[in-house]
Amino acid sequence: MAIYHTRVKTFSRAQGHASTAAAAYRAGLLIIDDRTGLRHDYRRRGGVVETRCLAPDEAPDWAFDPRQLWPAAEASERRKDATVAREFEVALPHELSKEQRSDLAAEISRCLVQRYRFAVQSSIHEPQTADGLNYHVHILATTRRVDAEGLKDKTRELDGGPSGRGEVEWIRQMVGEAINAHLAAAGVSARVDHRSLKEQAAEAEEQGDELTAAELSRAPGLHIGKDATALHRRGMDTDLKQGNDGIDQANNAAWDRAVADLAEQGRLMEPASDQAMPVGPREFPSDPAIQPMLSLDVVSPVVEAAGGGLLVEAVADDGVRQPQAAASKQALKAVLEIWAEAWIEALRDRLKFTRRLLRNSAALISAHVAAPRLRGDVEELLVRLKKLKRDALRFKRRLKAEDRAQHVLAQAEFVLENFESQNPRPGLLNRSDWSRRRARRVRAFELGRQEYQRAHEATGPKAQEDYNRRTDESLSQLENWSEVVLRRYPVEDAPIDAPAAPIPADALLAMKQSKEPGARLR
Repeated sequence: MAIYHTRVKTFSRAQGHASTAAAAYRAGLLIIDDRTGLRHDYRRRGGVVETRCLAPDEAPDWAFDPRQLWPAAEASERRKDATVAREFEVALPHELSKEQRSDLAAEISRCLVQRYRFAVQSSIHEPQTADGLNYHVHILATTRRVDAEGLKDKTRELDGGPSGRGEVEWIRQMVGEAINAHLAAAGVSARVDHRSLKEQAAEAEEQGDELTAAELSRAPGLHIGKDATALHRRGMDTDLKQGNDGIDQANNAAWDRAVADLAEQGRLMEPASDQAMPVGPREFPSDPAIQPMLSLDVVSPVVEAAGGGLLVEAVADDGVRQPQAAASKQALKAVLEIWAEAWIEALRDRLKFTRRLLRNSAALISAHVAAPRLRGDVEELLVRLKKLKRDALRFKRRLKAEDRAQHVLAQAEFVLENFESQNPRPGLLNRSDWSRRRARRVRAFELGRQEYQRAHEATGPKAQEDYNRRTDESLSQLENWSEVVLRRYPVEDAPIDAPAAPIPADALLAMKQSKEPGARLR
């Protein structure tokens, strides 16, 4: 499911920023800052899908070349604390194709240029992680308007205060509307909302949808950032991760209390059949590579198709969603989500009991929904399936880590060679300063070499055997538990080739989207 993210930030000389450096990094280019003489060379960086420059029609030709635009932008600013660039960072839906994301980024960039008459550099970045979902665009804008004569007056309306807040709100709304329009044009049912959770909850409450209002009343999570995310992928805990875990626990407890209160008061009503379902589930798997559950209201029967995929048949709820039953259904939805992912195809034939369990999932829930242990048993099934996924994808993650380490090593080597070629001896630098700068680059190269050596060893034949052994153990544990669940909650086994009942279009579309590799709600 698509996620909304739009952030506006500035680059200031007072903070040591330079628009030339920011533009070179985001575009993967070499840009020379004429004002300082510094070379910002990021031609070896990866992850840049495309870069384009947009400006008003009357702008000079150099405004469409980032290697000329940003040195000119730097030269136009005289103050030592000048704001030299402004950036609009926007998440792009992974549900769209490469060409569709390009069109979306171009439309957002054009809207900004038409409103503020500045020049922008739009750089689309693709995910550098295993989940493959973090597509985003960096729209770097000049802080001055551009006309036929070049860079002119400042865009003061974006500097802050009431005017700045109003402009930021317009930008957020414009981005949300553009994303939804492109999702609809692509035939994707997912939508985004630029409003805060508080505003969305207030609207749901006004419409009498108390369940959705309770869901949206959750506390927002903390922004993790790329550094903390990198530490988390290495298995290291961070304060931000712990903070988000605490927020998730508090939100889950608040949700359980709200649902219990609504059920006790007889106000827990299902939405009408022609209305959109409430937003996603309240619990999200801790593994960032695992997507959350489908936004279907109840777990539905699963019928295996000829290719081993899953088809969904919607069923009617019993009208009274008790917290225990809802939690069991939510956990089973998460299991079905993971089961629909591409990585499990190679293991599916070895998961006999798990396949049978999921084929009869709706009958099991319907017959044993009141069983006090069902929730815990289904959640244990989810835990074991997650563990199997982690172990099955471990070697692939190690290969990616080796590629990243090799890239970092190559960058460190390039930086060292570049320094030594430009400063073969102290020259203009005094010997102490020259030695210190060179030592810092040598140290970065040594650390990169050590990290690459560790990453390379983690992908050797012995390591691969260990990964396969762990995967086999996790698979056996999952199969053993599936057999336990089937014995504990007996149901009549549905034949594999049993005809499926008509599938609602929205349910089938949601299931098809969930079968994209690594798809999840971010």
